[in-house]
Amino acid sequence: YGQKYLGIPFLDKCKKSVKCEPCETKNPEVLSYIDSLDKVLNATFLSKDSLKASAKKKLAILNREISTYKGYYDVYSEKISPEKEILARLLLGKINLMVEELIDEKGIVYNLALSEYESYGSFEGVNEVNSLFDEIIALNISESTNQYCRELRLKYMVESYAFSDINPEDYSWFYDKKIKKLKNFPEDKIVAAETFINDSKSTSFVPFNSFTGLGLGIAGAFGRNWWFGYEISSDMVEYVNPFRLWHPISQQPHYRISLFSSSLLFNTNDPNQQDLTFGIVHFKHPLINVNLAQFGLHYGLASKGKWFYRPELGLSYGIFRASYSYNLTFDKSVRNQTEKHLFTFGISYPLIRFGDYN
Repeated sequence: YGQKYLGIPFLDKCKKSVKCEPCETKNPEVLSYIDSLDKVLNATFLSKDSLKASAKKKLAILNREISTYKGYYDVYSEKISPEKEILARLLLGKINLMVEELIDEKGIVYNLALSEYESYGSFEGVNEVNSLFDEIIALNISESTNQYCRELRLKYMVESYAFSDINPEDYSWFYDKKIKKLKNFPEDKIVAAETFINDSKSTSFVPFNSFTGLGLGIAGAFGRNWWFGYEISSDMVEYVNPFRLWHPISQQPHYRISLFSSSLLFNTNDPNQQDLTFGIVHFKHPLINVNLAQFGLHYGLASKGKWFYRPELGLSYGIFRASYSYNLTFDKSVRNQTEKHLFTFGISYPLIRFGDYN
């Protein structure tokens, strides 16, 4: 399924999506229409409206426009036309609206990740969204556009929890590509599962995101002296893109947890003085850096290393972090020779992936 046991996350071909050609069109007629439509949609929101009420108004407008383009233009001919591109954009806009704003309606759930429902129950909403992707594919704008839709549909089903809700206890129906393992399941779930399997067979794209990796980077600290060095860590990561704060479909934040980490810092004024640190459960949530269980050894102050405790608390964004750190040296005889307050910083990324995306 497009994955190898080892990989470099930002170079993994299985995580590279094809481009959306209708989304990047330069056709002035299409761009003018989309600009006018955006103004109309934005004007539907009133201060007294809830987000869902506003979404319903937008949906009514999109449905009207979609019906118009289907009824009055030959959008299913082989010729590429502005009307065909506009219809594709309308359908993509409807998908986005249903999944990120409408979310659910009268018991029909389009996105369980953002819904107050505990499960999908019926997969009517999921299959309705999936059918909209089929409508875009039927336009046959280009093979690249068709592939984009299949990949986006895979992402949608994973991030909206539809994939995991088909059979929460057993995913073998997918990994073995055997839909018969769901033979006693409701028909709407089987339809959704077949769609997911067929899309995954037609592309090497992997919609799953989290992975385990080996983090490598540089680290530093500033107190009475400047310290520089390197670090290594065993990381659990939610998304390949380190600068993504959360996913638009699931609102899942981009966390990174270093189950174990270690750094070696050198005093720039005296390279013989070194700090070797060990940390467990170093937590990097979007914008927050927490490393409370960090211990280490001072070298170069005595004939043998001296233990210290050094918690960190600060900010994190993408591959960068900056924190305040308090250093407590356990041996009082050398404590006055060590740093007490430190400003720490680092740049790191899980450069090597172990195992599959999941």
